[in-house]
Amino acid sequence: MGVFTVLTRCILQPLSVVDDELVSKVGMTFTTLEDAGKFYRNYAKAAGFSTRVRCTNRKGNEIKNQLITCSREGKWKSKISPTEKTNPTAGLNYPARIYIHTLKDVGAWIISKVVLDHSHPCCPSKAEMLKQHRELSMSIRRTIENNDEAGIRPSKTYQSFVAAAGGHRELNFIEKDVRNYITREVRNVSEQEDAKEFGKYLLRMKEKNSNFFFELELEEDQSIKLAFWADARSRAACEYFEDVISFDTTYNTNRYNLVCGSFVGVNHHGQSTLLGCSLMKNEEIDSFKWLFQCWLRCMGGNAPKGFLTDQCASMKRALEACMPTTVHRWCIWHIMKKIPSKLNGYKGHADIEQQMSHVVWNSYSKDSFDRNWNDFLVNFGLADNKWLSDLYEDRHIWVPIYLDHHFWAGMRSTQRSESMHSFFNKYITQNSSLIQFVKQYDNCLGSREQAERESDAADFHTVIPCATKSSIEAQFQDAYTHAKGKANCITRLKNSALSYSVYEVGEQVSSSIFDKFAVTYDSVAAEVKCQCLLFESRGILCRHALSVLSFEQVSQVSPRYILERWSKKVKRRHTHIKSSHDEPLMEPRSKRFDQLVFRSQNICEFASESEELTAILHRAYDNVMTEMEALKGKRKGTSSLSHEDANLESVNELQSPPRIRTRGRPKNRLGSKLEKQIANATKKKKTKVLSELMRECYIQINLFDAALAAHSSCSQYQGQVINYQFRVPAAGDNSLGV
Repeated sequence: MGVFTVLTRCILQPLSVVDDELVSKVGMTFTTLEDAGKFYRNYAKAAGFSTRVRCTNRKGNEIKNQLITCSREGKWKSKISPTEKTNPTAGLNYPARIYIHTLKDVGAWIISKVVLDHSHPCCPSKAEMLKQHRELSMSIRRTIENNDEAGIRPSKTYQSFVAAAGGHRELNFIEKDVRNYITREVRNVSEQEDAKEFGKYLLRMKEKNSNFFFELELEEDQSIKLAFWADARSRAACEYFEDVISFDTTYNTNRYNLVCGSFVGVNHHGQSTLLGCSLMKNEEIDSFKWLFQCWLRCMGGNAPKGFLTDQCASMKRALEACMPTTVHRWCIWHIMKKIPSKLNGYKGHADIEQQMSHVVWNSYSKDSFDRNWNDFLVNFGLADNKWLSDLYEDRHIWVPIYLDHHFWAGMRSTQRSESMHSFFNKYITQNSSLIQFVKQYDNCLGSREQAERESDAADFHTVIPCATKSSIEAQFQDAYTHAKGKANCITRLKNSALSYSVYEVGEQVSSSIFDKFAVTYDSVAAEVKCQCLLFESRGILCRHALSVLSFEQVSQVSPRYILERWSKKVKRRHTHIKSSHDEPLMEPRSKRFDQLVFRSQNICEFASESEELTAILHRAYDNVMTEMEALKGKRKGTSSLSHEDANLESVNELQSPPRIRTRGRPKNRLGSKLEKQIANATKKKKTKVLSELMRECYIQINLFDAALAAHSSCSQYQGQVINYQFRVPAAGDNSLGV
């Protein structure tokens, strides 16, 4: 077999049938070396092979001659044994080649030697699969770039090209080329340049709008330790929606393990709105202090009324120092989520979880919560549970009844912040660069702006019909946005004295269960107050209060109960400001291409109305193409260079933080220290059970040696631990900000 293979390689193969005009011949002359190389590549594609430049001889900076051969020319011996090598080898010392040298007198290039024979078969029908003959046109590249920024997967992008072309065979590239272009060109930001590009982005945004705000805290080596920025629209929106802020730092979104933190508010439609973004190297008290003080400077020094975070001790202490008058609230969702893991060891833990949830959500006074909590601990023997004891000590910071008399715009958790992070998670990973992250942040800002614009338009142009003939409903319909604009309740008067009345309102929550709420009404002061505290916490009158007003035959609600915050009649300044969006830094050719495509779309749409118009456009295209080719032929040999001087010297010294290397697919969500401990404990338990099961399997199939070998190979990696030490924060002069 081996002898037969060698003999076969030595036999020269007959040439494929190729048009004589494409065949390279001795004596052919070309204006430029590029033209000669292009001519030979076209011949190679027609014949069924690809080429490469074998060698180039120069005299100074001038090229004197060049040898172009078949890409399978050359002979080498791999250092990897044939039994271990898996990648195919193409080089087999094939003779096909051309030799080109310059003609000094006429300034042209001539082919002085041609070898057309191959020692391998050529197949023109397969030539399009060779790497040299696959290319991405300008139109294809721009589509790939736009789709990647929009979060469209490479496979979907490629399938769209296939559908548009009419099949795979109609394309002169494959899906791998699309993926390689994204990896090497679109996302290819070096770690050395990443921080500089991030700094340039901030300065570009500042130049576009002077109200764009950013500050950076740097390490001694000029690497980024802390960063905060907010665009002009977010700063203007904060004027109306800064009363309650949700802040969360549970996601990693870049290759440097910098933690993303987002400041999120609620707009007049009840939608989440971004009010600033941060990247943090660590979550220490000083880092949070720097960040919160920075956010206050950005937003004019006005502290919010309420601030929601997760259970982070460092964050809590920083808030107390920076915003002493702000009411701090822990995310109740994170706390309730820990119940199963914290109380799983107790008998009847499912009943414990249900009863604890009932106590937390259905206690409508502080005294009733204290009684219900104590009864809950006694009934289940949990009085000595430290986690529950600590929660009770901090009840004023997470239990609804202790907080709902403050305004929270309907927020009780940081899930609005986490929903923003989940948006980033669709498009970026822990391998993403800083510049990729800020691009997606711009996209998130744009999507939030568009959602608000659509809701504003719906409020202006449409009306939700009233379900009843109630004048109060009509009043709310006129004042509130659609998102804020009564379930059946049973209202019973309990007692009344002069103008003051106390009602008991029953709300049906199931077929046989009614929740009862105490509602008071003062007819003189036109004041209504419900035990559920919905108006105090959300700014919207609850169904229980509306039921009492209807019972009292009140036709108009007092203006105090229609907050401007939710009103659709208020003219808000931020709606006239565009969110920040960085224009792509394209080459001049790409810019010209986009401009031409944009203009040609209208022409093509107009011409496609009839065959006559289409024929006119085809003739115009042919004439223009002929004129452009003639002009290009006259200008061969000349070149022009366009360079835009950014003049961004202030960020040229920025360095990226050290890249954090991870094994396996990283999880973007960080989670608290407690959650990690729980996960590790669960993992150890599963590992123990799995080990016992594997031991039994090994005994049954008698594969002790194989198991031992596998265990030995795995243990080689378990002992490698990489530790990164961060420097002490530098002096105050190591920061940048505007």
